[in-house]
Amino acid sequence: MRQIAEMRKEVSQHGFDVRMMEVPGMKVAIAGDGEVNYLFMLLPFRDKFKLKKRDVWLFKKLSYKFKARPFLVTFDKMLSFYPLHALEEGGEHFELDIRNSRGLMFSFDTIVSEQLQQRLVV
Repeated sequence: MRQIAEMRKEVSQHGFDVRMMEVPGMKVAIAGDGEVNYLFMLLPFRDKFKLKKRDVWLFKKLSYKFKARPFLVTFDKMLSFYPLHALEEGGEHFELDIRNSRGLMFSFDTIVSEQLQQRLVV
């Protein structure tokens, strides 16, 4: 529950509305500001995750439906956002190794900053 509260607080500070979605087997949130949408799969903090392929494909399908950028979100002392390409093939599942994926991790500030730069270019 603390993870959800922290995510809502951080994302709301940037002017995004956040709503939780009911998706079987996953904690998923959508955030939007009227121009851009983000879809978050909330994960409890661990060093490694094994995610069912069908869950990842459903998450990706939802991101297409909502025209949202998908991110995996973990929370330890701070929120960490990972793009889906941080996932590695693991046979019947996908794996997210936090230590190996540190270079792919973003803060929400960075994500919003990049999005604002893209808006200025267009």
